[in-house]
Amino acid sequence: MYTIAALTITVLLAAYNTSAVPTSQSTSGPTPARNNGKRGLSYTNDTFTQPYSLSGQNSQVSWGYDWYYSRYKNDDNITNPAITFYPLLFNDAESLAQAWPAAALAAIDDGADALMSFNEPDLCHDGSACMTVQQSVAAYRRSMQPFAGKVRLGAPAITQNGLDYLGQFLGNCTECTIDFINIHWYSNRYAFAYLQSFVKQAHAAYPNYPIWLTEVGMDYSEGDTSDADTQTFMKKALPWLDAVPYVERYAWFYDGPGFLIDSNGEGLSAQGTLYTTYTAPCSNWDDTGGPGDFARNS
Repeated sequence: MYTIAALTITVLLAAYNTSAVPTSQSTSGPTPARNNGKRGLSYTNDTFTQPYSLSGQNSQVSWGYDWYYSRYKNDDNITNPAITFYPLLFNDAESLAQAWPAAALAAIDDGADALMSFNEPDLCHDGSACMTVQQSVAAYRRSMQPFAGKVRLGAPAITQNGLDYLGQFLGNCTECTIDFINIHWYSNRYAFAYLQSFVKQAHAAYPNYPIWLTEVGMDYSEGDTSDADTQTFMKKALPWLDAVPYVERYAWFYDGPGFLIDSNGEGLSAQGTLYTTYTAPCSNWDDTGGPGDFARNS
């Protein structure tokens, strides 16, 4: 989404340069424990995965990615073994294409059962891949298709304005193996029905593919969304996304200081604590948020 792209890249660059990282888990405290939750982490520093998926935490978080083909590591990083890392081939740059096969195999050896392709190729802005459909198809055939049958493969991750782009990609990438579609969504604190409607619209357009919602969050460009507002929205969105059967995975934006990690970079924020553990029943997931809501809020 164009209003969030500049914020995204600014946040990512700041996160790579921050010196504040969560304190390592004590060997006598809770230890990482794998779970089957849909929730994932979008992050740029592997150490920020530490506070999740701990024994006794009732964590719903099981996976993560960092917009790159390998984990971001330095001497201070500590990888959480309970968080499955999924690599992303960001765009069709030659340097990435050359590094991709070995990186993808390394991730698979480390437990990844899926690979993701191209970050927002439908958008030409900082932090987005900016690729024509023809470029995406050619790059997918070259770099992703060789892994078909070994792991699951994701279509390019499109913005909430990119469903037509996705349709063109699927229509042109003949003989390509696509196991799930990948979508992004941002809006304001009033737009829960818009989120519901967009996810349903994506499913209605491409019903044969499960959905990964790998960026979902608040568009803070309006400047009037408080932390309490965000948590209120999350309490609606998380149970709903957990309940929708065709949503396989989703990742709240984002796992870093000021968002899911506290502003000091020392542990979970209130949002992060909620994201990790909050559950609530949602038996009527298909009763609200029809296409009309999308039209009114777009």
